[in-house]
Amino acid sequence: MNSDSRLLKDLFNSFKPDMPLEPGDTRYVDCNSVRGDEDVTRELGGYITKDENNTYQLYSGHRGGGKSTELKRLRKYLEDSGCVVVYFAAATEDAGDLSFQDTQYQDILLSCTRQLLEKLKDRADSSPIQNWLRDRWKELIDLALTEVSLDKLDLSVALSQLAKITAAVRTEPNKRREIRKLVEPNTESLVQALNEFIRNAKSTNNRIVIIADNLDRIVQTQPEEGAPTNLEDIFINRSELMRGLDCHIVYTAPISLLYSTSSSELQNIYGKIQILPMVMVQSQDGSVWESGMKKLRIALEKRVSYVEERELVPQIFDTEKTVQLLCFSCGGHLRDLMHIARDAVNQTTQLPIPEKAVKRAITKFRRGYMEALRESEWALLLKVHETKQRLNEDAYRNLLNKRCILEYCFFDDDDERISWYDVHPLIRGSKLFKERWANYQTANHES
Repeated sequence: MNSDSRLLKDLFNSFKPDMPLEPGDTRYVDCNSVRGDEDVTRELGGYITKDENNTYQLYSGHRGGGKSTELKRLRKYLEDSGCVVVYFAAATEDAGDLSFQDTQYQDILLSCTRQLLEKLKDRADSSPIQNWLRDRWKELIDLALTEVSLDKLDLSVALSQLAKITAAVRTEPNKRREIRKLVEPNTESLVQALNEFIRNAKSTNNRIVIIADNLDRIVQTQPEEGAPTNLEDIFINRSELMRGLDCHIVYTAPISLLYSTSSSELQNIYGKIQILPMVMVQSQDGSVWESGMKKLRIALEKRVSYVEERELVPQIFDTEKTVQLLCFSCGGHLRDLMHIARDAVNQTTQLPIPEKAVKRAITKFRRGYMEALRESEWALLLKVHETKQRLNEDAYRNLLNKRCILEYCFFDDDDERISWYDVHPLIRGSKLFKERWANYQTANHES
């Protein structure tokens, strides 16, 4: 393997898109100034460290926009401030406690139970949770979730049983339904047991914080027309349980829910809603936003220097034009940036990476967005591109949820937060969009 091949392989892995960065990672880039000037440590952390009562906050944004990396920064900030933090990714592609496709509030409560017990087992008496399990031991045996005799129930067994329960919730639909039937009439007693456990832990530290990440990946379902969706049931109808634990909690939530007509109700329940917007790569008039593009260029530089000290241009990419094309095409969405860069590396056998490889990577990645569009949504896309705004309707929220339209924000000269929207550059760069945009302009001009 020659030196270029080795470096390309290392770059391919350094551009890994689904890997949140840990606090202190040299690849991290502070993008707050180009996405609304809102720091998660101040906006969420400030409330936690200052409020004498428990806080229950929601955090959202486009999937892949960097929420997990920011929440890991929040965890470090809170730990440095003396808090005990229980951070967990409630669901990932191949692990976690929840099923993306089918999640209800009982599942989240069980996940919090397991994570709290695991994190705080050396800080507090776990008997309240052990007793809760003990009282339901026969049901667990009937569900084939345990073969352990009741007299052997101790902390290690309790953790093992909770792990089996949450694993079944994630992977076995039939058992998932039965576990929910078991938990449903016993949620109040489980919350009481958890709070007793938490209060025991507070004897050594009075600020315990749960950060439940990846709940924004829950797929919205609706049992029947006119009924509340599962998201509304979890975050609104069951909010007393979601706010029932005697500690601070940060929940991630799907962006589609926070932009729905339930927004004011959610704000009434959880306080101000924190949403992480995209890195601004353009202004509302379509011109390049240089400060945002610079941040994305730095992100690429840091991924390169992480594996080897090389100049981004011309040693890794052939020209600045190629780098600018790569950065602009992602629309300020960091995961898309890494996906496209990674595929461009894969297209390349010898450095520097040429513009042709980036263009081909863009074309291939564009397909996912184009296939996600329904014919009925094209008129909405064109309207958003024209006005840089969206209407508060389900169809627009669906486009936002699919990242076909992206949100940007900044503070104007009067310190007012301005949010605006545009079609993802990958869609705008397609021949089909350009044709439809030209026809749209012609039709509007003639009318």
